[in-house]
Amino acid sequence: MVAIFLVAIALVVVIWATYFARILAKHLPGSSRQVYFPYTLYSVFISAWILSNAYFQSDLLVYFGADTAIIMALLANIFSGLAFAYAFLFSCRLVSERTSFQLKTWQWILFSLTCIIILVTNCVPGLNVKSVDIEGIGSFVIHFGPTIGVFFGNLLLLLILTLGNFILSSRSQLKLKQIKANYMIFGMMAFIISTFFAHFLIPIFLNDFSKVWLPPALSIIEVIVVGYALLHHRFYSIRYIGLITLSFVINAALYIIPIASVGFVGTQDSTFLLVIWTLITGIYWYKSLAIIRRSVNRLLYKEKGDPVENICNLIGEFSYSTDQAIIKLNQVLNAKSGRIQKVSGNTENNIFVSYFHGNRSVLIKEEIEYQLKHEKPEGTKELSNVTREMVNMGVSLVLPITNERNEVTQLYMVSKEKENVLFSSEEIMGLQLLFDKANCFIVTEDKIRKSQVLVGTIAHEIRNPLTKIKYHFERIDADMFGIENTSLSPFASKEMKKIYQELSEGQKAVQLGSRFIDAILDELRGESIGTTLFDNYSVAKLTHQALNDFCFNSEEHKLRINIDTQSDFFFHGSDTLYSFVLFNLIKNAVYYFDTYPNSQIRIYFQKELNYNKVHVVDTGPGISPDHQKHILEEFYTNGKVQGNGLGLSYCKRVIESFGGTITCKSELGEYTEFILSFPSIDEKIHSEMSKEKIKSYLTGMSGLVLGSVEAGNWLSSEFKSLGVELCTAPDVKTGLHHLSQQAVDFIMMEHMLLGREMGSIKTLRGGTHGHQAQTTPIFLYGDAENSEHLNSIELSPFFQGQIDGINDHQTFLHSLESLIDNDLFAKLGSLIGKTVLVVDDMQVNRMLVQAYLASEGITVVQASSGDEAIEKVKKEPFNLVLMDIQMPGMSGIEATHQIRHLFDAIPIVALSGEYNEETTRAISETMNDHLVKPINKQQLLQTLTKWMT
Repeated sequence: MVAIFLVAIALVVVIWATYFARILAKHLPGSSRQVYFPYTLYSVFISAWILSNAYFQSDLLVYFGADTAIIMALLANIFSGLAFAYAFLFSCRLVSERTSFQLKTWQWILFSLTCIIILVTNCVPGLNVKSVDIEGIGSFVIHFGPTIGVFFGNLLLLLILTLGNFILSSRSQLKLKQIKANYMIFGMMAFIISTFFAHFLIPIFLNDFSKVWLPPALSIIEVIVVGYALLHHRFYSIRYIGLITLSFVINAALYIIPIASVGFVGTQDSTFLLVIWTLITGIYWYKSLAIIRRSVNRLLYKEKGDPVENICNLIGEFSYSTDQAIIKLNQVLNAKSGRIQKVSGNTENNIFVSYFHGNRSVLIKEEIEYQLKHEKPEGTKELSNVTREMVNMGVSLVLPITNERNEVTQLYMVSKEKENVLFSSEEIMGLQLLFDKANCFIVTEDKIRKSQVLVGTIAHEIRNPLTKIKYHFERIDADMFGIENTSLSPFASKEMKKIYQELSEGQKAVQLGSRFIDAILDELRGESIGTTLFDNYSVAKLTHQALNDFCFNSEEHKLRINIDTQSDFFFHGSDTLYSFVLFNLIKNAVYYFDTYPNSQIRIYFQKELNYNKVHVVDTGPGISPDHQKHILEEFYTNGKVQGNGLGLSYCKRVIESFGGTITCKSELGEYTEFILSFPSIDEKIHSEMSKEKIKSYLTGMSGLVLGSVEAGNWLSSEFKSLGVELCTAPDVKTGLHHLSQQAVDFIMMEHMLLGREMGSIKTLRGGTHGHQAQTTPIFLYGDAENSEHLNSIELSPFFQGQIDGINDHQTFLHSLESLIDNDLFAKLGSLIGKTVLVVDDMQVNRMLVQAYLASEGITVVQASSGDEAIEKVKKEPFNLVLMDIQMPGMSGIEATHQIRHLFDAIPIVALSGEYNEETTRAISETMNDHLVKPINKQQLLQTLTKWMT
């Protein structure tokens, strides 16, 4: 049995040596003849040594007798000695730093002298083996000659020097070379220990040669391990090898021990039991192996899965987000800077892509460095460029990601957190399995991103013509209906008023289109709706504003909307997003106005303890119960030819970001009702905060109230608590007399006086009553029903705003707070003579701002870039800078930093189409304020008044 076992081992080693010889014969890239050839000869002599030892464990030993045994013992010595010599030669080549792995002179001398000693001591009769006493198969005693000490001493020296070379190799600066050397040291140590005990200690001191076959048998460990380390550049970790080996051994023992016990005891039914047990083994082998492997895995890794499983389990993450999946993958790998980089037609990544054709499925920096250093592969220059590029990019592993046509579209680039740690074979295997499955998600997401970039670019580009249209609208407005043209009413014709009405609707359409573009860009960013810019708002005021901004197809459509502002409440959210929600709901209802001519829309509010609600009810076609279940889902639409099913789902996201909910109730053919629920806020706390803010602004001012005694008394009481002294007058004539005696900071006029007092207001604004009265801001208050016949065209040049909430403390405070925020209490004409620098790379944007400001007596200087803005700030003083953010070359943020370094006190206001949280944060840290494109004149002037007066 031992002889057969040794022959089998010898055949394995012969096959292994043949494989290496085949590699040498083919001259494959990466196979160095100087290193592989001595290892191949070493393997051949090991095989011969094993076969010569098999002779002593076979019947041939007894059959041929002592003379043949002496010859076989000498041959065994020669084969083992030459194997040791070529192992030494191989190790010297391996650690050689010289060209073509050339040996040093003393190494050649030692190798040659060793071969001579091996051949002379074993070829001259009587020098090494004198005789062999044969007692039986595997039982014999060898009597050594006088040179046995020289022979074995020589072999021991070779073993020590070979081991020393492996240890020297393990101290290389190349981590891969260290790992290879450690494998070789492991194989060598296993062989040395077995040889020491079985070949030296036991035969010499105990005169027992029965175990001399063990070193040759165990030499296969050294041959295979050293050869594996020589051939491969990737290695499994000790824990993973332990996991696989220990799991297999325990599982095998689970099936072998029971049947072996039955065979040892011996029964008549042993054959039947063996068959049954074999069937059981076949059925349950993999199941029990999986259970055992999980247990061993927890023992070795202290967690649920091994590296391969943990990596492959991330496949589900790629279906949601590639970026988040890569972050988790880097955590599993203990890696840094892991990223996916797109392969394009003109990037440096092509240097990597060209190497993924053929058998190379992954690029590992340490492998390439080892090949360049020790194996002298073909294409050295190209591989050197690859290594240099990987070092420059700070990555040690590059793995290709392919599309459905097997084309490399992206590269996963990563390096370990610790530079001296390599990727193990199991990690690389896990990565290849992961990206084989995840590539479809990655490629699809890349296509989606391309579409998002395209849509985002289109949305941004649409802003340019919209801005140009807005500019031309503003020019028409300024030239034909401007603030200086106070004679428009009542002398303007009906045709002129109609033109102005159409112009106003066009301006609203542009503004509405801009809001929708903002919503599109928000969606494309793929981020959750940011809440950092949320504030408290009056739902009644925002609803009125949204209805005024909405573009109705006709005036008749507008009259079919009824709004009840009773039960007004405040909510915490965004005014723009709330308007967007209301636009969607109104647009959906108005869509059916023509086909359902009797349908109407009713909007009303409802205050409750925990939640306040906005009800939007239309008496259109209604929605069936089946459709109601899905009406708020993405991409679900019903009844509308051009609907895409995204509007209501986005409304749901908006209301949920406010902390509320949106629900739908409907009866087919009767009505549809959407209910927007908002969390109640503590209005008392909010009112107190507003009051303190208003008080700090208005304290010390004086005002004049024109209107009824009741309203005057209520306003006097409210303003007194805010530190403002009021005087009252029943009409404008009495009020003008008061103004001639004492100037005030602002005037409030009741709506019901407009019909009969408009002429007096015009004379006041015309300067008849002095410059002080002419520049005093005037606000309207009270019920506007009696003044609805007056066009907003007539009112805009004379009144600065509306004060709401008479006899309603909370609404009144919120109204005042809004006026203060917009700086509407400032004296009129306070901007005349100011100089503003407008920085924007788009000429139409600069022209629009100049058109707004020039009519107010403001000097405007233009700059088309950040660099130009800095140069102009150096040359002349400015009262304020309007700064675009995204510009070619120097960005607005960077330009602001440099201007701040020159003139820290100058107010800088951002004028940008971007308002995501990151941009907003950067603006708040560097600039004084932020205006979002496209702006209107009122917003612009309010902001400039705030910072220049």
